[in-house]
Amino acid sequence: MINAFCEHRQHFQKQLIQEVADYHYRFSRYHATYSIALVFTSEVDVDFSVFSQHLRASDKQIFLQTNLCAIIFDGTNEEQGIKAANNLLSHVQNIFFTKHLYMAVVTATTNSTQFQTVHDLFDLIAYALNHNLD
Repeated sequence: MINAFCEHRQHFQKQLIQEVADYHYRFSRYHATYSIALVFTSEVDVDFSVFSQHLRASDKQIFLQTNLCAIIFDGTNEEQGIKAANNLLSHVQNIFFTKHLYMAVVTATTNSTQFQTVHDLFDLIAYALNHNLD
């Protein structure tokens, strides 16, 4: 599981960096904060589209693979980003109860670049996979 994730990690990061570009521009220009959640499961028979029912219109869901998706929470600081991710999980926990679900959340900060923000997010998921923190 971790090997398959790491094998395609660089491709997923590039894809997510492109998707985050508009949000990061608004962050660097207008200080409009945002958070990114990355959701991964080892099972391939999942339907992450159920998340979209519980997102705000300004949030964005990005499907990187059938078992890997990112969610951008627009206008959230660190605390609000974590809270939004937890609320999302509480709405869909009955669907994913029997699955090994991994989620990490990062928030854009003035000290990190767009690349670093996305890289940190993938580092958190890789850590969770290595230590079985589902």
